[in-house]
Amino acid sequence: MNISGVLVHARPERAQAVARELETLPGVEVHAISDEGRLVVTVEEPDARMMADRVVQVQDVPGVISAAMIYHHYEEDENTETAERDPVPAVLRAESGNEEASK
Repeated sequence: MNISGVLVHARPERAQAVARELETLPGVEVHAISDEGRLVVTVEEPDARMMADRVVQVQDVPGVISAAMIYHHYEEDENTETAERDPVPAVLRAESGNEEASK
């Protein structure tokens, strides 16, 4: 499981609407909203690709000025087979062009 902290900066007059929209996204939780339009958000997704896609969705919400991942934590699922417990997700190895070297 991937858990990330995301700082979202929204237009102040749209912050509440942005928060409501973010709460509709799976795995997204809004923890705080400032008067200046900053939102503290967590995102939980099972893999790195889904996490990246979800952060892009957060950025695309109308009224969002920026979304920055400020923290990331990976926890192994107790039910995950040992062969699947790779600290470097396959998607990252494939993007680097050096999948064999990272095994």
